[in-house]
Amino acid sequence: MKRSTQGVLGAAIAICATIAALAAAPTASAQSLYRCKSGNSTYVSDRPCTTGAASSFGTIGPQSNNNTYQQPSSTYVQRPPKTAEHVSYLSSACADIAEAIRTGPARGVRGDVISGLHEEYRQKCADDDAAARQRLAEDRRNERDAKRSVQTAAQQQQQQTRIASEQCNELLRILAAKRRQTATMNDGERADLQRSETNYAERCKH
Repeated sequence: MKRSTQGVLGAAIAICATIAALAAAPTASAQSLYRCKSGNSTYVSDRPCTTGAASSFGTIGPQSNNNTYQQPSSTYVQRPPKTAEHVSYLSSACADIAEAIRTGPARGVRGDVISGLHEEYRQKCADDDAAARQRLAEDRRNERDAKRSVQTAAQQQQQQTRIASEQCNELLRILAAKRRQTATMNDGERADLQRSETNYAERCKH
């Protein structure tokens, strides 16, 4: 009887020790425990029993939650800004430095390197940059002036066309009135009518 009690007590101590050890060990996922029997002895294992009666004892460790939403990770890629318009007016050397500054962050260039490029650009390209911006402004102004001239010419042409149309309509009205008097005209009036017909044809029938 004493030996049997010691056996049961030893098994209980072994179970508790195993549970404590498994619970303390870090696991990546939930772990099952099994109560196994070998002869008169009972022990706990984290693997299925190989012999004797067996029963599941439970699980320890973190439980997986299939309903947990995991936000997909995304990688932000910085895009370089657009090339400034005046860059095309720069010298090739200054344009190269400006392009390196523009695309540097997107290419992963360190901040101190980009700062150095800015300083180099200020030292070597300050005058070139000012001249390039001035040429750009002049070209833009010339483009605006040319566009304005085209618009003005178009407006003047429309006005001249309108005036010519009104004049032709007036000449046609006068001709129609004279034609109705043809039967009573003398030679001089008929000659005047003929000149009016010629004038109208030259001005309005083209």
